[in-house]
Amino acid sequence: MTVFAEFEFELGGNTGIVYESLLPELDGGHQRTKTQLRIEGEILFLKVESSDFVSMRAAVNGWLRLVKIVDDMCSISGNAVSRCV
Repeated sequence: MTVFAEFEFELGGNTGIVYESLLPELDGGHQRTKTQLRIEGEILFLKVESSDFVSMRAAVNGWLRLVKIVDDMCSISGNAVSRCV
């Protein structure tokens, strides 16, 4: 059985930064999941394929957490820069 999940994130100006930050994570040796990232304009697309529900849940939780952390860090650092200017 193969399980698929696809997500779209509208990240505005942070899309490229989030994409570049997550690319190294694709090199991990995950045996039970395959992940693809791509961007179109200001939208990040995440596609996860898994051989079972347990590995899918773990992979999706991990990827969603990473996207949120990077986007939050962009917002925090962007606010700090705008205050300094």
